[in-house]
Amino acid sequence: MSKKIKVLIDTDVCNEIDDQFAICYALSRKEDLQILGITIAPFPSHAPHLSIRDGLIDSKNETNHIIRLFGAFHDEKIPVLLGCDGFLSEGYNSSNPAVEKILELAKTERNFTICCLGPLTNVAMAMRIKPEIAKKLKIVWLGTGNLLLDKFSDTNFSNDKDAFYEVLSSEAKFTVLPSYLARSVVTSKYEFFENTIKNPVTDFLKTLFDRFEYIKREKEIKAIYDIAPICYVLHAEKFLTKDVDGKLLDKENLVKVPKNRKVTEILELPKYSFVWLDFLNSINSVESKVFKPNIFFTSDTHFNHERKVRLKQVPFETVAEMNSEIVRRWNSVVGINDIVYHLGDFGDYEFVKQLNGKIILICGNYEERDFEKFEPFRKKLMGLGFADVVRNKMYLPEEILGERVLLTHKPTNHAKDCLTLFGHVHSLKPVEKFGFNVCCTYHYFTPIAAKSVKRYLDFIHNHADEDVFVGE
Repeated sequence: MSKKIKVLIDTDVCNEIDDQFAICYALSRKEDLQILGITIAPFPSHAPHLSIRDGLIDSKNETNHIIRLFGAFHDEKIPVLLGCDGFLSEGYNSSNPAVEKILELAKTERNFTICCLGPLTNVAMAMRIKPEIAKKLKIVWLGTGNLLLDKFSDTNFSNDKDAFYEVLSSEAKFTVLPSYLARSVVTSKYEFFENTIKNPVTDFLKTLFDRFEYIKREKEIKAIYDIAPICYVLHAEKFLTKDVDGKLLDKENLVKVPKNRKVTEILELPKYSFVWLDFLNSINSVESKVFKPNIFFTSDTHFNHERKVRLKQVPFETVAEMNSEIVRRWNSVVGINDIVYHLGDFGDYEFVKQLNGKIILICGNYEERDFEKFEPFRKKLMGLGFADVVRNKMYLPEEILGERVLLTHKPTNHAKDCLTLFGHVHSLKPVEKFGFNVCCTYHYFTPIAAKSVKRYLDFIHNHADEDVFVGE
């Protein structure tokens, strides 16, 4: 039996949708790949008021969601680590969890590959901190263009040129898969739906098709660039390659490339759509399983409540933007079979139809305004899609968080005999003596997982002293 290929995947997941395909491809090959971690690379924000770090957090959430599709939890098997929240070309110069992971692997692993699907920022930053690790690194990168051209214009290169030149001028073993080659790996919604077998992974990938950025001239055919480098890691022997002089890649003469520097260029993909067929066979082989649902908590989403935007209580320019961002962030972490306890002030109840998971709503002050008689109100909301509606409060089954916990909307209603999860107050500290605030304002407008909540409750029990709870 051959040894597994050790790989660290460095990816800008939420920049587009092809990274999700690539991660699913890699995770479906557990018999061939040992994934040492997934590090999140930066990308320019698609919205002017969102930062690069916002994109990193979105990407981490989406990656953890994908990992859960395979029945693995990231804190047990595959670490997902935030990387640089800026580009070296723009002056970023700091360590972070992704960079620290690369430095750790360079020290502890004798033979592993870093497969880079976005800009080379994280890898370059690690080498900048410890240049001596370069000779230990084997990098496969999707980037550059045809070496016969005068310049490169692909996104992975242009987003952080300094990072590229840092790697090019190093001693790292560097393989480049030009973007124009990966552009030939294409699909359409019709083709994908017709050629996949139903399982949790293919069902998830189908939901991404509405996020395609179609180009008219492509007639709704989408390039899935990022599966090509994953295929190369798995089947390098099937790709036509050539070692070239590193100086050929220095189109702008910005660095001193070592005299004998060689870079491996991939010249041609395997014939007969091998990349796409290997990807399809891999994701179709994932077994359909009934996974234990994950539990999440949130509150105060206030869908369609324009007042929140007008009073600048949320970091969104319009109520439509607020709605779409909260829906997107919710669905990036919550699966269709997961359970979400919403602790009140939901907002427009019709939005339940757009959200993943089975939602149990504990009424807040906004819900209390919407009914005279509770039971007809409860039946109406359950008819819209809520799993259940609870009037004021409920005690959570002890097995979920390992202790008895009260769920209620207002912190003033907290329990006297156990800790409480609450919402309502958008300006109160997340941690109080009596419990933990799950208001979405504090949690990137995203439901927070039971495992994270349990860590906060453990902190309250075991580690917090009086100074933690001193008010402003």
